Amino acid sequence: MSTIYLSEKNEYRALDFLKFAAAFLVVAIHIPPFEEAAPVFSHEFQQVICRMAVPFFFVCTGYFMGEKIADKGRVKKYLFHIIKMYVWWSLLYLIPIIDRFWEKKRSAAGNLSELARRFFLIGSYIQLWYLLATVVAVLLLYLLATHFQWSVKRIVVAAVLLYLAGVCHNTYHHAFDDLSLAANEIRWYLSVFATARNGLFFGFPFVTMGYLFRVKADRIRKNDYGWHTIVFLALMMLEEWIVTQKIGESSHDMYLMTPLVTANLFLAAAFCPVSDKRGAMAKIMRELSTEIFLLHMLVYFWYKKIMESLGLDVGNHLVRYLVVVSGSVLIGLILIYIGRKRNKTVKL
Repeated sequence: MSTIYLSEKNEYRALDFLKFAAAFLVVAIHIPPFEEAAPVFSHEFQQVICRMAVPFFFVCTGYFMGEKIADKGRVKKYLFHIIKMYVWWSLLYLIPIIDRFWEKKRSAAGNLSELARRFFLIGSYIQLWYLLATVVAVLLLYLLATHFQWSVKRIVVAAVLLYLAGVCHNTYHHAFDDLSLAANEIRWYLSVFATARNGLFFGFPFVTMGYLFRVKADRIRKNDYGWHTIVFLALMMLEEWIVTQKIGESSHDMYLMTPLVTANLFLAAAFCPVSDKRGAMAKIMRELSTEIFLLHMLVYFWYKKIMESLGLDVGNHLVRYLVVVSGSVLIGLILIYIGRKRNKTVKL
């Protein structure tokens, strides 16, 4: 049996299906469905298993941008597309944004300054940081690969170092509490940027991982990546326990094991064959994953507001999760249908 290399793949439908599943995991980060039924499992599910989702999205971006990264026109078009999405969705979330971040004790100028800080440095709303991070990550990769003409090896080294720096400012920041200089720097950084889970320390390393897989595709063989994912995921659970118990409860976005889990998860799906008959469904799943990701917190916000106005209970976390997922899928399908009808009209 001949060895199969990633460069020989000509379809990636399994990635589309996995993106769809990953979107459900993102919703579960914000609305943990097992919170009441199984608190211990819920914690591991929310803080470890679900944390694979966003890095996976970034790796997919890097992989498919990899062949275009030297094309200024295509990169520019992609970045403007993401920027327009970020502005558009920020406007759609304007009421939730004001409801969450506008404080009566602050002056109007102070509130506007805070909203501007979040829009440009953090992310305008809970999950919309991902769009801002994508712009930063892809732009940085483009500049390093083309303008500065860095080698792949040099870019990867930079990505690794940035990720490790991010880990120190995120999940492991309590490890530096007794080192006054480091603790003060971390405290200052977080006071400005709120988190290291952003385009520089988080998005860029994983986008670079996808880029690396693309440029080295002729050297990456098919392997037992699914089993590797399970092993590294178990180690990530152990890491999460050690950090929580021995270092201190902090953000759960950036573990040392996260890149290893994500890399093997991506490769497992990339090598998984899916027949042409599933092509149309895979495309819908890919589009729907984006809609679910962007819609779910908007659906959740208005669901709570409507239930509160009616004097009704919003339900436990499982009920909330099912309502939000169902609403997001339904609205997402409608938006996809409208988008396709509009494209047909334009072509005519």
